[in-house]
Order: sequence, then structure tokens, then C-alpha cells
Amino acid sequence: MIGRLLPSPGSPLPQPPTTGTATLLLWLLKRASVPIIVGSLFAITSNVIQASVPAFLGAALDSGIENGLNPHIWAIGLGLLGLFVIYAIGDTGQAYFGTLAMVRATFDVDRLVARQVVIAGADLPHQASTGEIASIVASDAQRIGGFARRMPELIGAVVSLAVVAVLMLSTSVRLGLIVIIGLPLVAWIVTLVIKPLQRHQAHQREAQSRVTTITTDTVAGLRILRGIGGEDVFAARYREASQELRRRGVQVAGAQSILMSLQVLLPGLFVAMVVWVAARMAVLGEITPGNLVTFYGYTAYMSWPLMVFSMVVQDYTQAVVGTRRLGRLLRVVPAAGTVRERLDLDPSRAVPARGELVDTSTGLRLAAGRMTALVAPDPEVSAAAATRLGRLSDAGPTVTLGGQPLASMPLEKTRASVVVSGATAQLFTGTLRDALDVRCAPDPAPAEVAVLMRAEAERAGLADVDQQVRAQERQMPGDDRLLEALEVADAGDVLTSLPQGLAGMITEKGRSLSGGQRQRVALARALLTEAPTLVLIEPTSALDSHTESRVARRLAAARQGRTTIVVSASPLVLEACDEVVLLDDDGAERIRSTHRDLLTAARTGREDARAYRDIVARATGEEVES
Repeated sequence: MIGRLLPSPGSPLPQPPTTGTATLLLWLLKRASVPIIVGSLFAITSNVIQASVPAFLGAALDSGIENGLNPHIWAIGLGLLGLFVIYAIGDTGQAYFGTLAMVRATFDVDRLVARQVVIAGADLPHQASTGEIASIVASDAQRIGGFARRMPELIGAVVSLAVVAVLMLSTSVRLGLIVIIGLPLVAWIVTLVIKPLQRHQAHQREAQSRVTTITTDTVAGLRILRGIGGEDVFAARYREASQELRRRGVQVAGAQSILMSLQVLLPGLFVAMVVWVAARMAVLGEITPGNLVTFYGYTAYMSWPLMVFSMVVQDYTQAVVGTRRLGRLLRVVPAAGTVRERLDLDPSRAVPARGELVDTSTGLRLAAGRMTALVAPDPEVSAAAATRLGRLSDAGPTVTLGGQPLASMPLEKTRASVVVSGATAQLFTGTLRDALDVRCAPDPAPAEVAVLMRAEAERAGLADVDQQVRAQERQMPGDDRLLEALEVADAGDVLTSLPQGLAGMITEKGRSLSGGQRQRVALARALLTEAPTLVLIEPTSALDSHTESRVARRLAAARQGRTTIVVSASPLVLEACDEVVLLDDDGAERIRSTHRDLLTAARTGREDARAYRDIVARATGEEVES
């Protein structure tokens, strides 16, 4: 029943508004509106009951003074008992649905961040730091969720205050007016602390992001730092950033201490004033002793809604700071395509385009169906040319595929047509199977599959059930193509190094594998996309010569008839290519031929061919012979 009240976690997430912080925060609260509304109904019930208790006590006191213990008092007592039972249910419901609202908002923030990271792609690090993104997920999401959890409490407190004001006005207009005028005044004084607190918290979050960024960068490059003796430099940077974070934290603590002091002082002064006025009225006979007890109960109760309001103010300031940072992240636009295209991106459903690739800025032409290598004096030039071919950015020169500009194609068609595999192998935590087959739907629930396998093994009377299950888990439907790709990439050692084969786990960033293994897994992953045009940037730079030679030959055979562009200066790779294109410093074609023909032309003294030979020789560290 409760699950039906909430949106499914797997339901599509609409694109949020990013025009302003308040608009975005309101959108997140609307996403959690169902648990907030239900929790508010429970909160109103429990708070109104709690607010009305003093009226029952006052009535019982006046009745007891006049008539002693009588049936009327018994009726009031039983009524209070019933109300407290309802109060307990309401308070529990408020806490439960408030927690659901918090989970909903927190989960939505995490999903938005994850989706934005995917949408922005390679352009994201230029506009947002790793520490800022990590802080949004680890801290800001919790703050926004905490504010959503407070909403039922706030609504219940406001309604109960209105009920108390009406009850007090019906008993004494003077006391009722004191409450109606005094409460907004107290609330206004508390809000004076909001802006300084927001400012200090924003500065603290920025400092926290810097510390997180330095920490992640240091951990990622710890081995390199030790090699060059740079630990002290980064330790000093971390120490300086952490001290700045401490100073910002002290400033936040100062503003929070003022707010907490006002939370205690102002309600206390307000209660004392109301009780003093009510006591004088009782002495003068303007109200009964029961009315005095009732008004004292009302004023004592009102300190709780004021406390709730103060806590909501504090949670609101933190939520605003977090939402502002989230909004900045959501305003990062992708370098290629639109946000809508990125949201609907599914290359597997697009009909890929084929044909000759042409870089209009340099005139570079790459024939369809051939394996072509790009070589340049500066490796960055050839890598940049290869990157342009994959439309990783819509800014800059136009590239055409089969005569059609890539920028005019739907993005999913571009991604289905041209796949670029970068020089650095990026692997994620998960099984080897998941790391390879990135374009296919995930396998059925592994736990359920394992249960079915064990049941089948037990029915067959197998002695070692777990061993049989593990053996079957290594081979699942569709794994043949994965094994073929691993064979082409000469990554059989990766498969055998994992106890469970394709079901074996790869740790964060593939650190459980060597550099060469990571590179070969990334190559196998690129091959499994089966793209008509595949662009590989330095795919064998971390391999030894024997492995590199095998990979180059197998790659040429596996991609026979499809367009493959390789950025490499390795003669073993260049030998396997159908043709080699030497680029100049601007990325334009300088000379084109096979590797052997270029070396032959270099011996005859042709200047362009000699420049090519020098680049290859520099890459291998020795003179290249025919």
C-alpha cells in the first residue's frame, strides 16, 4: 500500500528546472509531495491533540474545584486517554512518512547527480571539481532530504498554532492577541540569522569541496607522488585546505550557536510574558483558575512549534546551500548534443551510418572499410584529430560521415556509428562481464539465477553443488561474443586471473588489474560495440612487443571490412594497418601509404617519408629497418 504512494525508484526522472535555487528546491519537494502530504496529515492530528490537552486539563480543574471527583472528570480523563492513543499513532505516522520524504528527496538528488555526470561527459571536469560532486552526493543530498523530512513537522506546527490562537481568542481576546502578534515577531527575529548562516555554510561547503578534491587527487596519484618525492608538497596543500575548512567551520558554529540560543531564549521569554499576563488576569478574577492552567499549557506548548520553526530555518539554510550547488552542476551543458538527446541516448536502437570520414577543417579523408593509422610529430595532434572524428564536442570543425555532417545527426546515431576509445582505460567496479558488455541490458538477477542453478544441481544429485554453480555462472547466454573479444584483445590472462571468470569482480578503476590488462579489457569493450567506425587512441601503449604484435594482427582480422582508425606510432601496429597517414602540425595530411612503403621511400631520401621514419624511430627508441 505504502509502495504505491511513492514513485518507483526506477521510474524516469524528469528534467528539473535550473532557473533558480528556490525553483529547484520546490521541484524536489514536489517529487516527495505524497509522503509529505500524508505525513502532514499525521502531524496535524498529533499536534492538534497535543495543543488541545491544556483545554481538557483546565476544564477538569474547574469541574473538580466545584464538584470534586465526578463523572464529568472521568469522561474528560477517558477522552484524554483516547486522544493520546490517536496522538501516538499520528506521531509515529509523521516520523515514518517524514523519513520516506527524506529518502525520496535524497535519492532524487543522487540520481540527478549521476545522470548529470553521464550527460556532461568529458566536459564535466572543466566546469566542476571532483570534490564538489562528491560533496553534493555525500553531504548536500542529506541536507536537502533533511529539509523534506521537516516539512510535515512544520505544517503540523503551523496548524496547531492556528488552533491554539483560536482557542485562546475564544477564552481571552487580550491573551489571544498577544499570541497572534508575539509569535510572528519571535519568528522574524529568528530569521535574521538565516542570511549570515547561509553565507558561512556556503563558504564551508566550498572549503570542504577543495579538501575532498585534494584528498581524491592525492589518493589517486599516491604511487606517483612517492616516486617523485612529492608527498610533502601535497601534505602541505591538504594541511592548508583543512585549516581553511576548520576556520569556516568555526564561523558556521558561531552563527549556529546564536540561532540555538535564540531557539531557547525567545520562546522562554514569550512564555513567561504570557503566563505573567494570565496570572494577573486570574488574580483580578477576569479568568478562572482552570483558564490560567489552560493558558499556561498553551504557552508551554507553543515553545515546541517555535523550536520546530527554528530547526526548519536551520535545515532550510543548509538545503538552500546544497540546492544552489546542485543547480550549478545541473547547468553544466554537454559538449556534444543536447540534454534531451543525452537523456534519450540509446545507440543500440539506432541505425548506424557508414561511409568515408572527412575532417573538413584539415581535409583529412579516411576511407570506409579500411584500417588506417594516424601518425603525427606531436601525439596530441593525432589524438585531437581522432577525437574530432567521434563528435565528442559540437564546437569547432565539422566532420562528415558518408557526406553527412555528424553534428546534424541524432546523437544516438552518431554514437552507434562512430566509437572512440581513449588512451586511458577507464574501468568501473563490477564484474568482468559488466565491464565488457556495456551496451547490453544487465543479466537477470544473479541471486535468483544462482538459486535456480543450485536447485537444479541438487535435483541432479551433484556432490559439490557450489562448485557446479560457480562453473555454470562463468558461462551464461551471450558470453561467447565476450570471450571472442577477449581473445582478439589477447586478454585471456585477465579471464583466468579472476576466480569466477566473467563473473569475477573488478575493483575500483580496475586497480586489481595491471596497466596492460586494463588496456586490453578496454580494447575488448570497444570491439564489442561492433561500431561501423572504431577509433582507437594508443590501444597497445602498455603492452610488450610480443603481445602488441598478436593484438595488432587479431584486431586487423576481426575488423576486416569495417572502418578502423588507430592513433599509434608503434611499427607493430602500423605494419598491420592497410594504410598510414602522416599528419603535419596542424592535423592535415602530409603523406599516405603503407608502413613498409613509407620506410622504403625514406631510404630513397623522400623528405616526408624520412620525417615519418624519424617519428617511428623515436617511438621505439631505435632505428627502424625494413
